[in-house]
Amino acid sequence: MQALNLTETQKSLLQWLVEQVRAGLLNEEEIWFAWSFDGTSLVGYEGNLPEVKTTTLDALQSHGCLSCDRSQQHQYKCALTGRAYEAVDSHFGAPNVSALPHLIPLTEIQHLDSELWDRCRFSLSAGGADPKAWDKAVRTATVVLEERLRTLGKTEAINPDATGEGLVNLIFAGKNPVMSNKLDDKQRKAYRDLYAGVMTVFRNPYAHRIIDPSPEVGGAIIVFIDLLLKTLDEMDWNSGEEGK
Repeated sequence: MQALNLTETQKSLLQWLVEQVRAGLLNEEEIWFAWSFDGTSLVGYEGNLPEVKTTTLDALQSHGCLSCDRSQQHQYKCALTGRAYEAVDSHFGAPNVSALPHLIPLTEIQHLDSELWDRCRFSLSAGGADPKAWDKAVRTATVVLEERLRTLGKTEAINPDATGEGLVNLIFAGKNPVMSNKLDDKQRKAYRDLYAGVMTVFRNPYAHRIIDPSPEVGGAIIVFIDLLLKTLDEMDWNSGEEGK
């Protein structure tokens, strides 16, 4: 539902009313407030009553959460509407944030590639707000990616000096790449472009310059490299070797 423009006091009262109805302590059709010199009372209710002002009830009615009869002086005879339950159950239209932990996986480091985290955490132990720490961590992450490519692609036997884009090309491009019998041409080109792009955009600058990224940028790069590592691990590196 659309977010309701209610104050915290108004939200609190509506939530309390819904809770009392669901607990069987109030009738949703007969919520009868009365005001006197002794304060606020709720007809037929024997529990502890929060402070209730007419202006609060007016606001809830104007937002469609209550329907109130105010024909008698100092009395409001109210009923909850379906919108009241919808508002409370949706936390008053607040956005559902249950996906946030998955959008910021650094908050759940157990899901990160174990080698990636083991290598990067030493740099980050200097302080999560320090751009210098993130500079080192990102540089380390790109090295972990290169090493994973070397290990899975067994490129040491082909060209032990290959780095960066050249390393990626050994695996995915050229006349006889490592993945020639394992991926079709379109797949190899797509992976080549993806990993070569990462080498050009991230690996090379961080290997040769001081970048000092913000924690947000540094964290995003590490999470992206984590995805690239997982993608490599899921590839079939062994099929087709006999016929190669």
